Amino acid sequence: MSVVQVDRSVPLPRLVVGAPRSGEGKTTVALGLMAALRRRGCRVQGFKVGPDYLDTGYQRYAAGRDGRNLDLFLMGERAVQAAVAGAGADADVAVIEGVMGLFDGHQDGVTPSSSAAVASLLGAPVVLVVDASRMAASVGALALGFAAYDPEVRVAGVILNRWNPRRSRDAVEAALLRAGVEVLGYVPSAEHLELPSRHLGLVVADELGVEVEAAMERLAEHVERHVDVDRVLALAAEAPALPPAEAPGRPAAPDAGSATALRDPSRLGAAPRIAVAWDAAFAFYYADNLAALRAHGAELVRFSPLTAAELPACDGVYFGGGYPELHARELSENGVLRRRLADAIAGGLPVYAECGGLLYLCRSLTDLDGRDWPLVGAVPGRAAMHGRLRAMGYREARLAGDSLLGSAGTAVRGHEFRYSSCALENERQPAYIHEGAPEGYAAGDLFASYIHLHFAGYPALLGHWLERCRAYASARPGGPSA
Repeated sequence: MSVVQVDRSVPLPRLVVGAPRSGEGKTTVALGLMAALRRRGCRVQGFKVGPDYLDTGYQRYAAGRDGRNLDLFLMGERAVQAAVAGAGADADVAVIEGVMGLFDGHQDGVTPSSSAAVASLLGAPVVLVVDASRMAASVGALALGFAAYDPEVRVAGVILNRWNPRRSRDAVEAALLRAGVEVLGYVPSAEHLELPSRHLGLVVADELGVEVEAAMERLAEHVERHVDVDRVLALAAEAPALPPAEAPGRPAAPDAGSATALRDPSRLGAAPRIAVAWDAAFAFYYADNLAALRAHGAELVRFSPLTAAELPACDGVYFGGGYPELHARELSENGVLRRRLADAIAGGLPVYAECGGLLYLCRSLTDLDGRDWPLVGAVPGRAAMHGRLRAMGYREARLAGDSLLGSAGTAVRGHEFRYSSCALENERQPAYIHEGAPEGYAAGDLFASYIHLHFAGYPALLGHWLERCRAYASARPGGPSA
């Protein structure tokens, strides 16, 4: 294994790891590339196209730093460019894992959100991961089609995954030579490299403990053995220069239709302390959202709704999504924290909750066995789990009223993916209006919804949230949290 020498005077080397469709193995190959490059001494920044939270968690272990999301629908072009330039500013290479098939994504007539669109925007070459378990020379025709489909997208090489070593490589290489696409690796199947999954996707990486680090080592070794990593890095280095990143603390202005940009955080006064729910039940957060909170003056402190008896001293709470349904008993049995939280919300504590956070704040959650678990009760409704997917996809909505996030009518784009439902006792205080129907719950400075937001696209909403936290801190006896 050679140590890669990277010329840091040239633009950030970067590539997109794509595939013809979901299930070809791009996640394991992308993670293996990140881990292999890191072992060679590269500073690797991982990215994930789309709204996925789970793959970025594994990228943290493969690359040694938080993975970031790139989503044109949620963020807009400028924010995607700024995210790569900013997060990759001190990196030697960026590995961008695609989503679904290379050209698949939301199409609203304005904002394509595919991996190909991100590759085109960033000028990043594409490495196509192809499941070759049932193909030989036909992979040449497939690669030719993908390479020729969009002249703005450069398919630079192919990694043949689940390759049968008993097959001859000659016919495959001749076919790919006709397509003008390089073979970068022949990766055989290896069951010991499969990552565990459940109904919402991969198991949260942090749940695996030391095993996830061992898994990344195995992936690195597998990729090193079967992929020309030096050539992959050389292809990444052919990407052109990126636009410069925005100055720290000042997010890129959102595209047309988004909220206006947040004003200068240096003028906003005392730093509010935001308590972030973080444990096995709550772990679905965009790293960029947490970074944006810090960049705009917030101090973040983690706590566990599963085990904490008290809320940390704070001026606001952030509940992300996760798997509260798998831990309903423990969440319910921690009655001390549930009561403390309900009292704090009734007292005006600003709380922002997404998906799993919404479930936790309901009066109860009914699991798949029909058992009801009492929960916080700040949201006047009852949640229930279902054996089938209830909703998945991008959402366009408007704030239903003046709320924690901003003024009534403000348009947002978000994403949801859930197996649950929430029956509110009344629908007179929704968080959003989506397709003419009420969604979520908002009252005072409590805002809870199934819709996940990426605040890179909506810095003004983030700013309004933090201002409400500052107002709460100033109004309390003793002032802001210390």
